[in-house]
Amino acid sequence: MTSNARRPSSRDKLLDAAIAIVTEHGVQHLTIEAVAEEAGITKAGLIYHFKTRDELLAALVERMAGDVELQSTGRAPLQADVSPRVLIDSLEKFIFNMKPAQKRLLTNMLAAISTHPQFVSAAQPLYERCYECLDRGPTAGRALLLAAALDGVQLLEMLNLYTFTPVQRDALRSALQDLARTLP
Repeated sequence: MTSNARRPSSRDKLLDAAIAIVTEHGVQHLTIEAVAEEAGITKAGLIYHFKTRDELLAALVERMAGDVELQSTGRAPLQADVSPRVLIDSLEKFIFNMKPAQKRLLTNMLAAISTHPQFVSAAQPLYERCYECLDRGPTAGRALLLAAALDGVQLLEMLNLYTFTPVQRDALRSALQDLARTLP
């Protein structure tokens, strides 16, 4: 193993196991026992890191917020110096290129947050940083509108309220890209 490579921590392995369960089966199947089995450790070994299911779920929400931030913006945490155009371009690619497994995971995590409102605070800083980065300069309104539109597309599809056809997705993406080119 090189000096730059490091082994994932036990905590990371447990969170990876939790992600696998939530992705495939939903948050309702996230139990201490299921995560321990998925990770190949004892229940006592898991409890050493996470005393309760809620503690595990809170850590999972926090990790997912960080992962989404890194994947959607290319930076974690998002820096205030990112240009609105770069940020919107990154968000557009993230939302329109999302793999089905990641969409399932985010949908299941959204369900977890909706039934456990105490975990909303783990995801809010991501949105705050994103929208604050866009809320500056003469094109702030356009940048905020584009981000809200992208979030809307994502939520409509995650909640199965509407599934855009491939032609509609291409039209939406093209229009978003055209408008994003007008941002600094």
